Amino acid sequence: MAVEARYHPSRDQLALAGALNDSLVDLLPLARVHASHEEGAETWAALDALGVFGVAVSEELGGSGLGAAEEALIVMGLGRRLVAPSVLAALGAVHGRASGKPISGLAGRRAAAGYRRGDRAVMVDEAGADLLLLRGESDAALFEAPASKETIEDQLWAARLAEVDGLGSPLAMFGPDELLRLRLIDAAALSGLAEAALEMAVAYSGVREQFGRPIGSFQAVKHHCANMAIAARCARDQTSFAAVALDDAREDAELQVECALLMAGSAALENAGKNIQIHGGIGFSDEADPHLILKRAQVLIAVAGGLEAATDRVANVKGGW
Repeated sequence: MAVEARYHPSRDQLALAGALNDSLVDLLPLARVHASHEEGAETWAALDALGVFGVAVSEELGGSGLGAAEEALIVMGLGRRLVAPSVLAALGAVHGRASGKPISGLAGRRAAAGYRRGDRAVMVDEAGADLLLLRGESDAALFEAPASKETIEDQLWAARLAEVDGLGSPLAMFGPDELLRLRLIDAAALSGLAEAALEMAVAYSGVREQFGRPIGSFQAVKHHCANMAIAARCARDQTSFAAVALDDAREDAELQVECALLMAGSAALENAGKNIQIHGGIGFSDEADPHLILKRAQVLIAVAGGLEAATDRVANVKGGW
């Protein structure tokens, strides 16, 4: 008997992720991002206690052994709370392979997120990170964090440069299947950012008044919020479908993941920009929250290799169309 095709996560998967994501509201308040781009030691410990870092780790290695769908739904929640790139790098690190096998002991270890630019690695660093998940145009590898690195920007995020030749031998490599999981994590986090921008814009348009009534009652603002809602929903649905496609080993799984990254990245940038516009002048100010979403989206997209590269991969997926 033919198995019915799935297009969405199951109710049980949604309920599991929803329960965990509810715990993130108090654990990851948005105000913390003004104080630091990093997550503190207490936050890392709390995320570890919740089982976040062991979601995709096999039960044999002490994890939960859950699939791509659960992981993506949980990362969406992390994205909505503007989680640091290092947390996403730590989640991605567990998918690495050494001699074709998973590595034990990686869950919960702090990892810097990096992207290869020629012979140098551009890193979004984290205090205490002892791993570096380094992405390239078509590959990824896990290294010990470099001791020697040059600071580029330390005000908005800890951007560093390191020589690729000085990283030594990789601890783990990421083949085509593992790369898809990394890109699914990227898509899920960006999808969460798109939702965060939508929620922030809707909340503000309900309390900010002009001419004696909330600005959300004006047609132009309504149209912006409606377009943001469509973009966020499309990003979420495409990402969750891509996760299901991976779990079900669909022939078009690669295409769905690449489309998810492109749609989620575009939605995050578009919604972040519209959120700033709806907030008006205060949206551009440092003390307000809207710019945080835009900056986080730009950093995550840069670490993922950019949307132009994602567009090229969508156009060139073999057997996907």
